[in-house]
Amino acid sequence: MSKKMVGILISFGVVLACLGLVVGKIAPAVERVAFITGLVGGGLSVLWGIATLAGMKGRKWPILTVIGTIVVLLTRAVHVWTTSSAAAGGTAVRLVVTLMFFMTMGVLLYLFHGERPPEFYERGRVRHDAPFSGHDEKQSQIGRVR
Repeated sequence: MSKKMVGILISFGVVLACLGLVVGKIAPAVERVAFITGLVGGGLSVLWGIATLAGMKGRKWPILTVIGTIVVLLTRAVHVWTTSSAAAGGTAVRLVVTLMFFMTMGVLLYLFHGERPPEFYERGRVRHDAPFSGHDEKQSQIGRVR
């Protein structure tokens, strides 16, 4: 991951944890799950960002963390929008949980597709010039037409 992506991941984690705290202050008894999800998902996102800065390679663990957070936040968003306003803590809790969900979806899409070169999306293109492409030089010379 690039430093820009790591910065976005850490910023997302901090904002998600803050929104989890806001939900905990607005409706502490009703939305305990969204509160815990915000804190745990945000904390793990910050942890993976710091680990990446320390030398961890790949996007696997941040993506898995964000997917788990999305699943829980989707269930909470459906729950707060389908219950009565008194039981769910009002419109503020609905909006904050929905914001948390959509923000997490955006970060997941960015982690999957962000900062990839245009050649990544071309179908059927064989990249002979790229190192570590999986072809050795003799096979690539045999397959070329001059």
